[in-house]
Amino acid sequence: MSSKAPLLRHLRRLRVLRHPQERGSALVEFALSSLVWLPLLLGTIVFGFNLLGAIQVSQLCRDSGHMYAYGIDFTQPANATLLQRLITNLNINIQQGSGDGYIFFSTVTLVSDADCAAAGASNPCANRGKYVFTKLLVFGNPVGAQTSLGSPDASFLKSGSVIQLSDYLNNASLVATNFSSLLTFTANQPGQYAYISEVNLRLHIINWSSFSNTTSYARSIF
Repeated sequence: MSSKAPLLRHLRRLRVLRHPQERGSALVEFALSSLVWLPLLLGTIVFGFNLLGAIQVSQLCRDSGHMYAYGIDFTQPANATLLQRLITNLNINIQQGSGDGYIFFSTVTLVSDADCAAAGASNPCANRGKYVFTKLLVFGNPVGAQTSLGSPDASFLKSGSVIQLSDYLNNASLVATNFSSLLTFTANQPGQYAYISEVNLRLHIINWSSFSNTTSYARSIF
């Protein structure tokens, strides 16, 4: 037993001497590992918030587009208030025309021979056989508001009224150049309409990097 006592004391001494070194090593390991897991944790949080915002944008686009397709006129104060309620948690102000995004409603048709005939023989009907916008509405922040289906002139977005027949039969800016890749109408068949809602919203729930400042876009066609 006496021969083991010095050995035990020696082992205890080594354990005491090693303990501060091991503790410092653990701190170094923690600091190095945090360089990996901390950005992953923050990125996961930001991605989660952005995903939640994207889901809200998609639902808003679908619900508002469905109402627009059923003939709800959002230019009427009562209907505009209803639209505002749909975006309670999103920074889009319908009444003041401000916020971090916009809602774009449009109606598209395929110009037929009957449409051209209705305009009269004196009308050249330059957009015959083309998809055109017959109605355009923008709510929210109008800065940079644009549809992905074409490039309509800004003058047709101001009044929010139905575009005149003579305009969409001839005005080149009212051609929905990208619509044919989404939906196809029967050629030379009047009375075909598509109702489109588009929502574009800048998401910046957490402002700590450019990654957190993303734009969410959704489109629905009825």
